[in-house]
Amino acid sequence: MQKLSDDAHSVALISLTNMVRLLSAELVAGTHRDDVRRLEQAIRAKVGRIDTTAFTPEAADKGLAEARMLIEQVLTQVRAQAAAARRKVAIRSPERPLATTLH
Repeated sequence: MQKLSDDAHSVALISLTNMVRLLSAELVAGTHRDDVRRLEQAIRAKVGRIDTTAFTPEAADKGLAEARMLIEQVLTQVRAQAAAARRKVAIRSPERPLATTLH
């Protein structure tokens, strides 16, 4: 029987590395690229979806809590970046009134 690791930092690293993989796929082909709220929900739902069978339950819980805390910090930055990008787009291409039909 394999001895379970109690290294919570490894759990956090595995979880965060998995999130980078998922985010990369999302940026390339995902449906969340224009909806930060949906992206955040997807990230929160998936952050703990890793195989933790090589770790003690305590290490897995502690490592995933660390990963979630770090993810929340990143999501705060992502929200700010998305808001700034939306403002830039709005400034560069202000909405134009719909064209009227000429008779």
